[in-house]
Amino acid sequence: MSQATPHRSTQRRARRQRKCQIKGATLIEALVSLLVMSFGLLGLAGLQASGLTFQKAAWSMHRVTDITSDIGERIRANPKAVDADYQYTSSYATGKAATLTKLNCRTTGACTASQTAADDLADLLLKAQTLLPQGSMQITGTVAGGFVVTSMYMDKDFLTTAGTLDQTATCTATTTGIDARNCCPAAAAAPAGVRCRNFTIVP
Repeated sequence: MSQATPHRSTQRRARRQRKCQIKGATLIEALVSLLVMSFGLLGLAGLQASGLTFQKAAWSMHRVTDITSDIGERIRANPKAVDADYQYTSSYATGKAATLTKLNCRTTGACTASQTAADDLADLLLKAQTLLPQGSMQITGTVAGGFVVTSMYMDKDFLTTAGTLDQTATCTATTTGIDARNCCPAAAAAPAGVRCRNFTIVP
């Protein structure tokens, strides 16, 4: 019978060691792959959350544009109305819960310019309440200088770094540019979490 030589035994041990090393390396590679994949999935989740936030903001802006365009067309269709006819300056809380009386002037055609304007304001407020989350609105201005339509709504994702509802800045006489479009009128007394969008329409 032949016996294994010391040289052959050494070779066998070397082969077994190489196999163990190969198995260990494969396990490490698998763990590294899982780690890299987990980072990728976390990034994808963050991207999806950001995408939903932008989609929500775009949706709200579309509704605000719709409201502003509607009242602009109504004011142009009522040329005999005066500045005082198209004014609504109730606070956010009041406007959110208000129900204005309507005469259905656009249907009957038997109203004065002021009564038609009152109907238009009732429709505008109802539209803000319906289309926007906890929505309300204000309108101020003049026929000559233009009317500022403010749409207001609650945004639960409008948060501070501490995770609490953020407070929108209040409009002042010195507020300009993009800040003037996104500030809340002082008369609105908007609570934390409420966003305001201001657009000027010139009849």
